[in-house]
Amino acid sequence: ELLRYGWLRAYVHQANYTSMTEDSLVLPAFDYFTAQGDTARLLTSYLLKAAYLHARNRHAGELAVLDSGSVRALALGDTAFAGDLLAEKGECYVYTYKDYPRAAASYRAALALRESADNHFSLGITLGLMKADSATWHTDRSVQMAMQRGDTAWAIHYLRNHAQMMVYVAPDYPAAIRLFHRLMALTDRADVLDISCFTLNECFLKLGLLDSAQYYLDKGQAYYHGRHRKFVTAENQFGYLQGLIDYTRTGSFDYLDLMRYNDSVGNALYALHSAIRQKDHTRDDLSAANLRLLVDRQQMQLWLLGALLLLLLTGGAAFYYLRRRRARLIEAEERIETLDRLLAEASVAAPVPASVPADDDHLLRRTLLQQLGLIRLVAGQPTAQNQDLLRRFSTLPHPGVDGEGLLVWDDLYPLIDRLYDGFHARLVARFGTLLTDKEQQLCCLLRADFTTKEISVLTAQSVPTIYQRKTNIRKKLGMDEKGDIIRFLAA
Repeated sequence: ELLRYGWLRAYVHQANYTSMTEDSLVLPAFDYFTAQGDTARLLTSYLLKAAYLHARNRHAGELAVLDSGSVRALALGDTAFAGDLLAEKGECYVYTYKDYPRAAASYRAALALRESADNHFSLGITLGLMKADSATWHTDRSVQMAMQRGDTAWAIHYLRNHAQMMVYVAPDYPAAIRLFHRLMALTDRADVLDISCFTLNECFLKLGLLDSAQYYLDKGQAYYHGRHRKFVTAENQFGYLQGLIDYTRTGSFDYLDLMRYNDSVGNALYALHSAIRQKDHTRDDLSAANLRLLVDRQQMQLWLLGALLLLLLTGGAAFYYLRRRRARLIEAEERIETLDRLLAEASVAAPVPASVPADDDHLLRRTLLQQLGLIRLVAGQPTAQNQDLLRRFSTLPHPGVDGEGLLVWDDLYPLIDRLYDGFHARLVARFGTLLTDKEQQLCCLLRADFTTKEISVLTAQSVPTIYQRKTNIRKKLGMDEKGDIIRFLAA
C-alpha cells in the first residue's frame, strides 16, 4: 500500500508539473511494479522514475531509464508510449545538455514511431537552434496538424514560438513578420496580440521601417492597455522601443517618464515590503503574546489539577479516616453488646443445683469476666452506659482473682480441664507443641461454646484474626477447610 501511495503521489505531481524532488518512493515503487509485470503501471513507472531523476539533477540516470523504457514499450507493442519516452529524451538533450544534434535524433526517432504535432514542433525548434533549413517545414507541419484537429490554441503557441526563434535565434525578419501576421489572423486575444505587435515592432525597427514600427508599437499599446493591467517588463519595453524610434528619427530620446515609473514601482515595492515587515512584526508580537497566554493557561491548568489532586487526596484520606473510625465505633458497640450478653449470662443466679453443667458454664464465664479487668475498661470512660455496665459487674462474685489484668490462662487451664474432662491436658498430650499457645487458647474457648464474636471480645482480637487462627489450626491438624475443630478433637 505504501508503494502504491508513493506511485500515485508521484503521478499526480508529474501530471500537475509539481516538483518531484521529494517523491523518493517512486524508486522502490518502480522496482515493485516492473517486477510484478503490472502492465497498467509498468510503462508509466519509467516516465515517473525519469521525471524524479530529472528533478534530482541525475540526468545520466534519467537518459538510461528513458532508453530502457522505450525498449520495454516496443517489446510490449506500445509504439505511442515509446515515442513519448523518446520525446522526453530529446527534451533532456535540449534543455539540460544543449546537445541539439542528439535531441534532433531523439525527436526523429519519436516521429518515426508516431507522428504528432508536439514532436514536429520540438524538432523544428531544435533544428532552428541549429540554423537548419528544415526547421520551418516541421513547425509548419505542427501548426497544420493542430489546425486539422481544431486546436487553435496550440497552433498559435507553435507559430509564436517559431516566429520569436526567427527573431532572436536565427534572424529572418521577413519570415518572422509573415508568421506573426498568420498568428494574428487566428486569434483576438489581447494577451497574444500585444506581444505579437511588440515583436513586429522590433522586426520593423531592425529592417529600418520606422512608420511600420511605430504603427505596431501603438497597436500593441492599445491591446495592452485594453487589458487594464500593468506589467513592469511591458512598460519598460514600451519606453525602450519608443526611445529607439525617437532616436532613430530625431537623434534624441526621453526616458524621464520611464524612470519615474520605475521609481514609482520601486517605491511601491518598498512600501509593500515595509507593510509586510510590519505585518510580520505584528504577527510575531501576537504570536508571542498568544504563546504567553497559552503558557499561563497551561500553568493555571496545572495549578487547578494540583489543587484537584490535593482535594481528592484529602477527601480520600478523610473518607478513609471516617470509615475506619466508624468501623471502630461499630466494633466497640459490638464488643459492648457482647460484654452485656456475657455479663447477663454470668449474672444469672444459680442457687438451684438442677444443672451442674450450667453452673459450671456460668462459673467459667464469671471467671473470664473477672480476669478481663472490666472495671478498668469501663471506669476510664464514665458514660451512662458504662456506669450501668460497671454497676451490674459489681454484683458478680470476686473470689480473690485480680480483675485488673488480662486473662490469666494458667488459672483457666485447670478450670477448663475440670469442666470439660481434661480437654486442655489431652490437647497438649496429643499434639504437643504443634499448636501455639494462642491456638490452644482458641481451642479451649471453642470447647466452652463461645462464639467467634465473643472470643474476639475476650481476647481483644479482631474477628478476621480469629478466623485466620482457625484456618491455621485446621491446616496443622490436617482437617478440611470448613471442618469442625471441636468435633475433630473429640474424635
